Amino acid sequence: MEQTALPHRRTMKPLAAEPAKSYTLPGWAYTDALQFEREREAIFNRAWHYAGPLSALAKPGDYLTAGILDQNIIIIRGKDGELRGFYNVCQHRAHELLKGRGCAKVITCPYHAWSYHADGQLRTARGTEKVADFRADEFHLKPVRAEVFADHFVFFNLDEDAAPLAEQAGELAQELKEEVLNGDGYEATPYASGTIACNWKVAVDNYLECYHCAPAHPAFADLVSMDDYKTQARGLWSSQKGTVGRYDNKAYPLRRNAPEQRALFWWLWPTTTFNVLPGSPALGVFSFLPGGPALTVTRGDRYAVPGSESPEEDAARVEYSRTVLGPEDNALCESVQRGLASKGYSQGRFIADPDGSVITEQAVHHFHRLVAQAVEL
Repeated sequence: MEQTALPHRRTMKPLAAEPAKSYTLPGWAYTDALQFEREREAIFNRAWHYAGPLSALAKPGDYLTAGILDQNIIIIRGKDGELRGFYNVCQHRAHELLKGRGCAKVITCPYHAWSYHADGQLRTARGTEKVADFRADEFHLKPVRAEVFADHFVFFNLDEDAAPLAEQAGELAQELKEEVLNGDGYEATPYASGTIACNWKVAVDNYLECYHCAPAHPAFADLVSMDDYKTQARGLWSSQKGTVGRYDNKAYPLRRNAPEQRALFWWLWPTTTFNVLPGSPALGVFSFLPGGPALTVTRGDRYAVPGSESPEEDAARVEYSRTVLGPEDNALCESVQRGLASKGYSQGRFIADPDGSVITEQAVHHFHRLVAQAVEL
Protein backbone atom coordinates (compact mmCIF):
# COMPACT_ATOMS: atom_id res chain seq x y z
CA MET A 1 0.00 0.00 0.00
CA GLU A 2 1.30 3.44 -0.88
CA GLN A 3 2.41 5.44 2.14
CA THR A 4 0.73 8.79 2.69
CA ALA A 5 1.53 11.27 5.39
CA LEU A 6 -1.11 12.37 7.85
CA PRO A 7 -2.15 16.01 7.38
CA HIS A 8 -0.93 17.08 10.82
CA ARG A 9 2.53 15.75 10.02
CA ARG A 10 2.73 17.99 6.96
CA THR A 11 2.48 21.25 8.85
CA MET A 12 5.58 23.38 8.65
CA LYS A 13 6.52 26.74 10.11
CA PRO A 14 8.56 28.95 7.78
CA LEU A 15 12.23 28.62 6.95
CA ALA A 16 12.92 32.34 7.00
CA ALA A 17 15.77 33.93 5.06
CA GLU A 18 17.38 35.16 8.30
CA PRO A 19 18.64 32.39 10.61
CA ALA A 20 17.62 34.26 13.75
CA LYS A 21 14.00 34.39 12.54
CA SER A 22 13.80 30.89 11.10
CA TYR A 23 12.44 27.55 12.22
CA THR A 24 14.29 24.34 11.35
CA LEU A 25 13.05 21.67 8.99
CA PRO A 26 10.19 19.73 10.58
CA GLY A 27 10.69 16.31 12.12
CA TRP A 28 8.75 14.54 9.38
CA ALA A 29 11.29 15.75 6.78
CA TYR A 30 13.78 13.36 8.41
CA THR A 31 11.56 10.33 8.85
CA ASP A 32 9.04 10.24 6.00
CA ALA A 33 9.71 7.73 3.20
CA LEU A 34 8.00 9.89 0.58
CA GLN A 35 10.18 12.85 1.52
CA PHE A 36 13.24 10.63 1.11
CA GLU A 37 12.13 9.66 -2.40
CA ARG A 38 11.68 13.33 -3.29
CA GLU A 39 15.25 13.94 -2.14
CA ARG A 40 16.47 11.02 -4.24
CA GLU A 41 15.13 12.63 -7.41
CA ALA A 42 15.66 16.31 -6.59
CA ILE A 43 19.00 16.13 -4.74
CA PHE A 44 20.96 12.90 -5.04
CA ASN A 45 20.28 12.31 -8.74
CA ARG A 46 21.17 15.91 -9.63
CA ALA A 47 24.13 16.86 -7.41
CA TRP A 48 27.88 16.32 -7.52
CA HIS A 49 29.23 13.61 -5.21
CA TYR A 50 32.79 12.70 -4.23
CA ALA A 51 34.03 9.56 -5.99
CA GLY A 52 37.69 9.31 -4.97
CA PRO A 53 41.23 10.60 -5.44
CA LEU A 54 42.58 11.66 -8.82
CA SER A 55 45.85 9.93 -7.87
CA ALA A 56 44.04 6.58 -8.16
CA LEU A 57 43.48 7.27 -11.86
CA ALA A 58 47.03 8.01 -12.99
CA LYS A 59 47.42 5.44 -15.80
CA PRO A 60 45.24 4.23 -18.69
CA GLY A 61 42.91 1.57 -17.36
CA ASP A 62 43.01 2.83 -13.77
CA TYR A 63 39.49 2.95 -12.36
CA LEU A 64 37.53 3.55 -9.21
CA THR A 65 33.93 2.76 -8.35
CA ALA A 66 31.51 4.88 -6.39
CA GLY A 67 27.78 5.43 -6.12
CA ILE A 68 24.79 7.10 -4.59
CA LEU A 69 21.98 4.93 -3.20
CA ASP A 70 21.32 2.15 -5.76
CA GLN A 71 23.22 3.83 -8.60
CA ASN A 72 26.75 2.46 -8.94
CA ILE A 73 29.26 4.07 -11.26
CA ILE A 74 32.76 3.56 -12.71
CA ILE A 75 35.28 6.31 -13.43
CA ILE A 76 38.16 5.13 -15.64
CA ARG A 77 41.19 6.61 -17.39
CA GLY A 78 41.07 5.93 -21.12
CA LYS A 79 43.94 5.16 -23.48
CA ASP A 80 43.64 8.74 -24.71
CA GLY A 81 44.19 10.03 -21.16
CA GLU A 82 40.61 11.18 -20.67
CA LEU A 83 38.57 10.44 -17.56
CA ARG A 84 35.15 9.00 -18.26
CA GLY A 85 32.28 7.93 -16.05
CA PHE A 86 29.83 5.11 -16.73
CA TYR A 87 27.05 3.31 -14.90
CA ASN A 88 28.59 0.18 -13.41
CA VAL A 89 26.28 -2.27 -15.12
CA CYS A 90 26.71 -4.74 -17.97
CA GLN A 91 24.39 -4.07 -20.90
CA HIS A 92 23.65 -7.77 -21.31
CA ARG A 93 21.97 -8.93 -18.10
CA ALA A 94 22.77 -6.05 -15.71
CA HIS A 95 25.58 -7.66 -13.69
CA GLU A 96 27.92 -5.29 -11.86
CA LEU A 97 31.12 -4.88 -13.87
CA LEU A 98 33.86 -3.72 -11.48
CA LYS A 99 34.43 -3.41 -7.73
CA GLY A 100 36.65 -1.15 -5.65
CA ARG A 101 39.68 0.46 -7.27
CA GLY A 102 42.21 -1.03 -9.65
CA CYS A 103 43.37 -1.21 -13.25
CA ALA A 104 41.45 -2.79 -16.13
CA LYS A 105 42.70 -2.30 -19.67
CA VAL A 106 39.46 -4.00 -20.71
CA ILE A 107 36.26 -3.95 -18.65
CA THR A 108 35.01 -7.54 -18.57
CA CYS A 109 31.76 -8.64 -17.00
CA PRO A 110 32.32 -11.61 -14.64
CA TYR A 111 28.90 -13.07 -15.50
CA HIS A 112 28.97 -13.81 -19.26
CA ALA A 113 32.30 -12.16 -20.21
CA TRP A 114 30.92 -9.34 -22.31
CA SER A 115 33.73 -6.81 -22.48
CA TYR A 116 34.02 -3.06 -23.01
CA HIS A 117 36.76 -0.64 -23.97
CA ALA A 118 37.67 2.12 -21.51
CA ASP A 119 35.69 4.55 -23.68
CA GLY A 120 32.55 2.52 -22.98
CA GLN A 121 32.20 0.88 -26.38
CA LEU A 122 31.22 -2.78 -26.51
CA ARG A 123 34.33 -4.82 -27.38
CA THR A 124 33.21 -8.45 -27.37
CA ALA A 125 29.92 -10.24 -26.75
CA ARG A 126 30.24 -14.00 -26.97
CA GLY A 127 27.74 -15.67 -29.28
CA THR A 128 26.27 -12.53 -30.78
CA GLU A 129 27.76 -13.34 -34.15
CA LYS A 130 24.86 -15.80 -34.50
CA VAL A 131 22.19 -13.36 -33.26
CA ALA A 132 20.16 -11.77 -36.03
CA ASP A 133 20.29 -7.99 -36.31
CA PHE A 134 22.57 -7.59 -33.29
CA ARG A 135 23.98 -4.07 -33.20
CA ALA A 136 26.95 -3.46 -30.92
CA ASP A 137 26.29 0.28 -30.80
CA GLU A 138 23.05 -0.37 -28.90
CA PHE A 139 25.03 -1.85 -26.00
CA HIS A 140 27.73 0.65 -25.15
CA LEU A 141 28.05 1.60 -21.47
CA LYS A 142 25.82 4.49 -20.43
CA PRO A 143 27.82 7.63 -19.55
CA VAL A 144 27.91 9.50 -16.23
CA ARG A 145 29.33 12.99 -15.74
CA ALA A 146 32.77 13.06 -14.08
CA GLU A 147 34.88 16.06 -13.10
CA VAL A 148 38.13 16.82 -11.27
CA PHE A 149 37.71 19.30 -8.41
CA ALA A 150 40.51 21.37 -6.86
CA ASP A 151 43.10 19.39 -8.88
CA HIS A 152 42.92 16.35 -6.57
CA PHE A 153 39.36 15.05 -6.19
CA VAL A 154 37.11 13.20 -8.63
CA PHE A 155 33.37 13.86 -8.49
CA PHE A 156 30.42 12.45 -10.42
CA ASN A 157 26.89 13.57 -11.23
CA LEU A 158 24.00 11.49 -12.59
CA ASP A 159 22.40 14.56 -14.16
CA GLU A 160 23.60 15.01 -17.74
CA ASP A 161 22.46 18.66 -17.68
CA ALA A 162 24.04 19.69 -14.37
CA ALA A 163 26.24 22.77 -14.34
CA PRO A 164 29.95 21.91 -13.94
CA LEU A 165 31.10 21.67 -10.35
CA ALA A 166 33.83 24.21 -11.11
CA GLU A 167 31.08 26.73 -11.88
CA GLN A 168 29.02 25.84 -8.81
CA ALA A 169 31.87 25.82 -6.26
CA GLY A 170 34.94 27.35 -7.89
CA GLU A 171 35.58 29.62 -4.90
CA LEU A 172 35.70 26.60 -2.60
CA ALA A 173 38.20 24.86 -4.91
CA GLN A 174 40.40 27.93 -4.82
CA GLU A 175 40.16 28.19 -1.03
CA LEU A 176 41.12 24.53 -0.60
CA LYS A 177 44.13 24.96 -2.87
CA GLU A 178 45.29 28.12 -1.11
CA GLU A 179 44.78 26.94 2.47
CA VAL A 180 45.52 23.21 2.33
CA LEU A 181 46.48 21.80 -1.08
CA ASN A 182 49.56 23.94 -1.59
CA GLY A 183 51.67 21.26 -3.26
CA ASP A 184 51.70 17.91 -5.04
CA GLY A 185 52.56 14.40 -3.97
CA TYR A 186 49.44 13.70 -1.92
CA GLU A 187 48.67 10.03 -1.42
CA ALA A 188 45.17 8.92 -0.54
CA THR A 189 44.27 6.09 1.81
CA PRO A 190 40.62 4.97 2.00
CA TYR A 191 38.79 5.30 5.29
CA ALA A 192 36.89 2.29 6.47
CA SER A 193 33.24 2.81 5.55
CA GLY A 194 30.61 2.80 8.25
CA THR A 195 26.96 3.50 9.00
CA ILE A 196 24.98 5.76 11.33
CA ALA A 197 21.37 4.99 12.23
CA CYS A 198 20.06 8.39 11.18
CA ASN A 199 18.79 10.31 8.19
CA TRP A 200 21.60 11.81 6.11
CA LYS A 201 20.40 15.34 6.95
CA VAL A 202 20.88 14.67 10.67
CA ALA A 203 24.54 13.78 10.04
CA VAL A 204 25.04 16.92 7.93
CA ASP A 205 23.22 19.10 10.50
CA ASN A 206 25.54 17.84 13.23
CA TYR A 207 28.63 18.43 11.09
CA LEU A 208 27.68 21.99 10.25
CA GLU A 209 27.76 23.48 13.74
CA CYS A 210 30.06 23.54 16.74
CA TYR A 211 27.37 24.93 19.05
CA HIS A 212 27.31 21.40 20.45
CA CYS A 213 31.10 21.06 20.80
CA ALA A 214 31.58 22.28 24.36
CA PRO A 215 28.87 20.10 25.94
CA ALA A 216 29.17 17.07 23.64
CA HIS A 217 32.88 17.05 22.60
CA PRO A 218 34.80 18.26 25.68
CA ALA A 219 38.15 16.98 24.39
CA PHE A 220 37.66 18.70 21.02
CA ALA A 221 36.73 21.93 22.81
CA ASP A 222 39.98 21.59 24.75
CA LEU A 223 42.02 20.99 21.58
CA VAL A 224 40.43 23.76 19.48
CA SER A 225 39.82 27.26 20.78
CA MET A 226 36.13 28.03 20.98
CA ASP A 227 36.89 31.76 21.34
CA ASP A 228 37.94 32.38 17.72
CA TYR A 229 35.95 29.62 16.00
CA LYS A 230 34.19 31.07 12.94
CA THR A 231 31.45 29.80 10.60
CA GLN A 232 30.61 31.09 7.13
CA ALA A 233 28.04 29.93 4.58
CA ARG A 234 27.71 30.89 0.92
CA GLY A 235 26.51 29.41 -2.36
CA LEU A 236 26.60 25.62 -2.19
CA TRP A 237 29.15 25.36 0.61
CA SER A 238 30.12 26.50 4.10
CA SER A 239 33.18 26.53 6.31
CA GLN A 240 34.13 26.32 9.98
CA LYS A 241 37.61 27.40 11.06
CA GLY A 242 39.45 27.46 14.36
CA THR A 243 42.94 27.34 15.85
CA VAL A 244 44.68 25.31 18.53
CA GLY A 245 43.35 25.98 22.01
CA ARG A 246 45.66 23.91 24.20
CA TYR A 247 48.69 21.79 23.30
CA ASP A 248 48.33 19.71 26.47
CA ASN A 249 44.70 19.02 25.62
CA LYS A 250 42.42 16.09 26.40
CA ALA A 251 42.12 14.90 22.78
CA TYR A 252 45.67 13.94 21.75
CA PRO A 253 49.24 15.15 22.40
CA LEU A 254 50.20 18.04 20.12
CA ARG A 255 53.64 19.54 19.49
CA ARG A 256 53.90 23.31 19.84
CA ASN A 257 55.72 23.37 16.50
CA ALA A 258 53.25 21.06 14.74
CA PRO A 259 53.00 22.08 11.05
CA GLU A 260 49.21 22.35 11.18
CA GLN A 261 47.88 24.69 13.86
CA ARG A 262 44.34 24.96 12.54
CA ALA A 263 41.05 23.05 12.60
CA LEU A 264 39.36 23.48 9.22
CA PHE A 265 36.07 22.04 8.03
CA TRP A 266 34.34 22.62 4.70
CA TRP A 267 31.02 21.19 3.54
CA LEU A 268 30.00 20.98 -0.12
CA TRP A 269 26.36 20.40 -1.08
CA PRO A 270 24.99 17.89 -0.50
CA THR A 271 27.18 15.08 0.87
CA THR A 272 30.90 15.96 0.87
CA THR A 273 33.16 17.33 3.63
CA PHE A 274 36.84 18.37 3.74
CA ASN A 275 38.52 18.13 7.14
CA VAL A 276 41.78 19.25 8.77
CA LEU A 277 42.76 18.72 12.42
CA PRO A 278 45.85 20.19 14.15
CA GLY A 279 49.06 18.19 13.92
CA SER A 280 50.90 16.85 10.91
CA PRO A 281 49.51 18.02 7.56
CA ALA A 282 46.67 15.82 6.29
CA LEU A 283 43.24 16.29 4.75
CA GLY A 284 40.25 14.01 5.14
CA VAL A 285 37.57 13.97 2.45
CA PHE A 286 34.48 12.38 3.94
CA SER A 287 30.96 11.77 2.60
CA PHE A 288 27.62 11.41 4.39
CA LEU A 289 25.73 9.27 1.89
CA PRO A 290 22.04 8.38 2.19
CA GLY A 291 21.37 4.72 2.83
CA GLY A 292 17.64 5.05 3.53
CA PRO A 293 15.28 7.34 5.44
CA ALA A 294 17.03 6.45 8.71
CA LEU A 295 20.46 5.28 7.57
CA THR A 296 23.63 7.20 6.63
CA VAL A 297 26.65 5.54 5.03
CA THR A 298 30.04 7.16 5.69
CA ARG A 299 32.91 6.83 3.24
CA GLY A 300 36.01 8.78 2.23
CA ASP A 301 39.77 9.11 1.89
CA ARG A 302 42.65 10.56 3.86
CA TYR A 303 45.19 12.63 1.93
CA ALA A 304 48.76 13.14 3.14
CA VAL A 305 52.23 13.79 1.72
CA PRO A 306 54.54 10.87 2.58
CA GLY A 307 57.31 11.82 4.98
CA SER A 308 55.53 14.94 6.22
CA GLU A 309 53.86 13.30 9.19
CA SER A 310 54.87 12.63 12.77
CA PRO A 311 53.98 8.92 13.22
CA GLU A 312 53.28 9.16 16.96
CA GLU A 313 51.26 12.36 16.73
CA ASP A 314 49.35 11.19 13.70
CA ALA A 315 48.51 7.84 15.29
CA ALA A 316 47.15 9.64 18.36
CA ARG A 317 45.01 11.94 16.20
CA VAL A 318 43.60 9.01 14.22
CA GLU A 319 42.89 7.09 17.43
CA TYR A 320 41.05 10.09 18.92
CA SER A 321 38.94 10.55 15.79
CA ARG A 322 38.15 6.84 15.53
CA THR A 323 37.44 6.01 19.17
CA VAL A 324 36.23 9.29 20.69
CA LEU A 325 35.12 12.04 18.29
CA GLY A 326 33.44 9.76 15.75
CA PRO A 327 31.50 7.68 18.29
CA GLU A 328 30.41 10.86 20.11
CA ASP A 329 28.97 12.28 16.87
CA ASN A 330 27.34 8.99 15.90
CA ALA A 331 25.61 8.72 19.28
CA LEU A 332 24.36 12.32 19.01
CA CYS A 333 22.96 11.73 15.51
CA GLU A 334 21.23 8.49 16.43
CA SER A 335 19.61 10.08 19.48
CA VAL A 336 18.38 12.98 17.35
CA GLN A 337 16.91 10.56 14.80
CA ARG A 338 14.94 8.83 17.53
CA GLY A 339 13.73 12.20 18.81
CA LEU A 340 12.63 13.38 15.36
CA ALA A 341 10.10 10.54 15.29
CA SER A 342 8.62 11.58 18.63
CA LYS A 343 5.07 12.95 18.77
CA GLY A 344 6.50 15.47 21.20
CA TYR A 345 8.63 17.21 18.54
CA SER A 346 7.68 19.31 15.52
CA GLN A 347 10.24 22.03 14.67
CA GLY A 348 13.04 23.87 16.43
CA ARG A 349 14.53 27.36 16.13
CA PHE A 350 18.03 28.23 14.96
CA ILE A 351 20.58 29.79 17.25
CA ALA A 352 22.28 32.47 15.18
CA ASP A 353 25.18 34.81 15.90
CA PRO A 354 25.64 37.36 13.09
CA ASP A 355 29.38 37.36 13.85
CA GLY A 356 29.59 33.65 13.03
CA SER A 357 31.00 32.62 16.41
CA VAL A 358 30.86 29.09 17.78
CA ILE A 359 27.41 29.89 19.23
CA THR A 360 25.68 29.73 15.87
CA GLU A 361 23.79 27.40 13.55
CA GLN A 362 23.85 29.60 10.49
CA ALA A 363 25.46 26.88 8.33
CA VAL A 364 22.69 24.45 9.34
CA HIS A 365 20.11 27.08 8.39
CA HIS A 366 21.90 27.53 5.04
CA PHE A 367 21.71 23.75 4.48
CA HIS A 368 18.02 23.56 5.41
CA ARG A 369 17.21 26.34 2.94
CA LEU A 370 19.05 24.45 0.17
CA VAL A 371 17.10 21.26 0.96
CA ALA A 372 13.79 23.12 1.05
CA GLN A 373 14.53 24.83 -2.26
CA ALA A 374 15.56 21.57 -3.94
CA VAL A 375 12.45 19.63 -2.94
CA GLU A 376 10.12 22.63 -3.02
CA LEU A 377 9.02 22.48 0.61
